[in-house]
Amino acid sequence: MSRNTKQRKHSLSASKIFKSAGGVAALALMLANPANAVGGRVADVGSSERINLSGQLATLSERVIASACNISAGVAVAESSAVLAISANQFERINDALLNGNRGFGILGEESRSKTLAAIDNVYTAWVPLQDEALAVETGSSADQTIASLATQSAPLLEEANILVAEITGQYADPVALLHADAMLIDIAGRQRMLSQRMSKDVCLLASGVNAETAAEDLEQAMTLFDASLSALRNGMESVGVRPPPTEQIVEGLQFVADEWSIVQPMISDVLAGGTLDAAARKEAYNAFLGMEARMNNVVFMYAKNSKLGL
Repeated sequence: MSRNTKQRKHSLSASKIFKSAGGVAALALMLANPANAVGGRVADVGSSERINLSGQLATLSERVIASACNISAGVAVAESSAVLAISANQFERINDALLNGNRGFGILGEESRSKTLAAIDNVYTAWVPLQDEALAVETGSSADQTIASLATQSAPLLEEANILVAEITGQYADPVALLHADAMLIDIAGRQRMLSQRMSKDVCLLASGVNAETAAEDLEQAMTLFDASLSALRNGMESVGVRPPPTEQIVEGLQFVADEWSIVQPMISDVLAGGTLDAAARKEAYNAFLGMEARMNNVVFMYAKNSKLGL
């Protein structure tokens, strides 16, 4: 296959992936939602925050498994244990905020829409057993069975989390309170956080020899999607309605992510090619993915902030 043919195939694949993203799938719902207005002004009930935080639940579900996997392997145990505990606490707080509101998170008012409440409940129902198993993980090969169980639970939980993002995006992104183009940027940028932790999880599973075949397939897909999404965020992708970065701060934030990605990507490619990682390299990879997630989280915050400038 020629290089041009490979590039064309990659481009078409990226277009197909973007069209299936949660935010894009919800576009048909957006125009049906009336704007919340008071005296002719838009009443911001935390639309962008709700989309951002619902997407964060998917990130946390992957981060918890990545951390538990590293604890089991004896890699960065202190850091992984701290991140695992923090992640479990964050999930609980975000879940409560989406249900009951939280002014500190920028979410005003309780959730009342039945479909959204059901989606929140489905995510939490899938989350609880995964969280309990992850928090019980200890260092040692005997934990491999638990890690395999966590890996198996990952896909169903991620599916429910994606459904929740689509429901919340469709509910709160409307032509007045939050433009669908802004909602899409928040959705795609937020998904990058999840993908960084999905890759972290898969690298650990591969290095540990747990669910290795499935992890390799998942890692390759996540790597391709992360790379395509980062390119679209940095340059825009008109064919699917993705705009270029609206501010210089977002340009700089995405550049930081791109710089970190250029370091991590060859490591992933080496693992997929059958290479091995020693304990030091595994710790480096774990911390690098956490760094990429943190950078993308800043970018999502900037997108959310920028979306409110017209209100």
